Amino acid sequence: MNKKPLVIAVTFAIFNATSVGAYAANNQAVTELEEVLVNATRIDESLAKSSRAIVKISAAQLEESQPSSAAQALKHEANITVTNGPRPSAQGVEIRGLSGNRVLQTVDDARQNAGSGHRGTYFIDPEMLKSIEVLKGPSSSLWGSGAIGGVVAQYTKSAQDFLEDGEHFGGYLKQGYETNGSRTKTSGSIYGVQDSIDWLVNGSYLDSNNIKIGKDESLNNSASQGHSALGKLGWQLDDAQRLELSLRSNNSNELVPSNPSAEVSRSVPLVRRETTDNNLSLVYELNPSDNAYLDAKALIYVNQTDYDENRVTKGQIDATEFNTLGLSLSNKSIFGAGLGRTELVYGVDGYKDTIETVRDDKGQTGQRPGNIDGEVSTLGVFVVGKVSLSDTVSVEPALRYDSFSNQSNNLGLETDDSAVSPSLALVWQSTPWLNLSARYDQAFRAPSIEEMYSSGSHYCIPPIPRFLPNGMCNTFAINPDLKAEKAKNKELKADFSFSELSATGADDELNLTLSVFRNDVDDFIVQSVSNPLMGIPGFEQTTSWNNVSSAELTGFEISSRYRYNQTRLSVNYGQTQGKDADTNEYIANIPANKLSLDLSQGIMEGDVKLGTRLSYVASQTDVPLDNNVAQYDDYKLWDVYVAWEPSMGDLAGLRVDFAIENIGDEQYKQAWQTLFEQGRNMKLSARYQF
Repeated sequence: MNKKPLVIAVTFAIFNATSVGAYAANNQAVTELEEVLVNATRIDESLAKSSRAIVKISAAQLEESQPSSAAQALKHEANITVTNGPRPSAQGVEIRGLSGNRVLQTVDDARQNAGSGHRGTYFIDPEMLKSIEVLKGPSSSLWGSGAIGGVVAQYTKSAQDFLEDGEHFGGYLKQGYETNGSRTKTSGSIYGVQDSIDWLVNGSYLDSNNIKIGKDESLNNSASQGHSALGKLGWQLDDAQRLELSLRSNNSNELVPSNPSAEVSRSVPLVRRETTDNNLSLVYELNPSDNAYLDAKALIYVNQTDYDENRVTKGQIDATEFNTLGLSLSNKSIFGAGLGRTELVYGVDGYKDTIETVRDDKGQTGQRPGNIDGEVSTLGVFVVGKVSLSDTVSVEPALRYDSFSNQSNNLGLETDDSAVSPSLALVWQSTPWLNLSARYDQAFRAPSIEEMYSSGSHYCIPPIPRFLPNGMCNTFAINPDLKAEKAKNKELKADFSFSELSATGADDELNLTLSVFRNDVDDFIVQSVSNPLMGIPGFEQTTSWNNVSSAELTGFEISSRYRYNQTRLSVNYGQTQGKDADTNEYIANIPANKLSLDLSQGIMEGDVKLGTRLSYVASQTDVPLDNNVAQYDDYKLWDVYVAWEPSMGDLAGLRVDFAIENIGDEQYKQAWQTLFEQGRNMKLSARYQF
């Protein structure tokens, strides 16, 4: 990243926002844009006043974009990228250049730790979500291991999200269709509230053919079927106590490459994969209104994820079972008022992950990975604070300690370690319209069972007459000394919020957020191969996961939101640069710079919303010297969307959403990806709510 454009961009943004703020202060009373509350910081707070860089996707935005995966709902946000190609079941989230198990995923505050090889991990149907919150940057002081890139926190719907005061029963039925892949999706829900009991049942079914990737070309083996269900039962014991039971299930069935972010090849066989993800959680909340010291929450959850695979070209049956048992206890206490007011959230998180795999070597005796039988146990204690030093200045310290152990039952090996994750932020409400913050965070990611204890053969080369008469296999080498990855992030953030900007007192609002960061990540864990036969590339004999040199990730993002009456405009820009801290060379997998614009207009008293989205992703030329691609090309995307929801009359309760994505049918690849993304797609959904 060229630092001069960064300085210019930051200076320009601050100068313009400050000028607007000065004008607003001299002409009109300035108020905050709108109170958008976030929960993923564990201290409920306003989005515009948080010291963390956060994105929140609302239920309305989810309805308008009609995403096929939770990851896809984030594709227009600054410094957030959807990874692993266009197959929805494989898609993941990259934040500021870090992805995979370096980004923690939660659903209703329960960790989603499942992960094995190239298999997908974002299972929840977006139809079941009321919001998605993304914490950008290291967040281990809040959530522990895995959050060195950030956190994707998903929150599911409840009966209270649909029913108005005085209503006791309702439901909806929704039908959707997409032209790309002839994808159909049927979903529905019923819900109710009676006295102190509330409940909800939600279900969906989808069926899709192969995805089109532009120019009327199809991505082979990208068809899918699946169904999802969500059930919730809540009991408001009294004004201070609530108990909620939640059950969630997702199932998908696909004929895909074993690595769904690639195409079928000799090393990537075709598999019939059925993925089943079941989750159960029980939450107890205690929050008496007359006790400022007691706002407690207890969460216990169980996750079970099964990947069953039939390697159809090999006649082999594989299985992977990943289970998590977790517990979280927390409490919020408020001490004092005004100057010196202190909020503390403190508690204990613990979980146990188990993974068992079966790798069938029928017809390939000794040429498959070994079975894995392992477990990870983690216990963490944390405290998060917010202390008012004056009417305009506050400090936000946080500290977490985690102890974790990895155990391989089949190899009889065990390791243990611990990590301390501090963070500190200083927040200054310099004017009613400007909130400034500076923060420092440390984070870590503990190595997984697969990274430490994989054994057996990774892949094999068939016999080559006279050269390799018996063939050769690349085998896994275990690494019980693998260290946890560590991150140290420094960040500056400015939030500008204005209203009534014009001298006429028009109904308008503006919010601008600027973040600048540097994340230093040490002991990167990477898969590497070694000991090539006779020094010939492609004939490496071992594979292992190792800690390698450190990386420096630097960048910034600018996000703005403006509303004038029923006209809304949002603009997001983000860029990240990654370099090896020792050699100063570029590192791989850093996303290209991205600019996104969304303009919409409400008409017919708000019953109809017309909108368009424009995205420009720059070429990526910052690649390692030995990268096999010297440059990833830029591309432009254009979408339009329409939402119609009559507020009264005979059609009240009906909502219709229509969108055309990638209108130009652009055939493009994201940087570092091997597959073309989805081409033109028309989406239509109709929901009737009663």
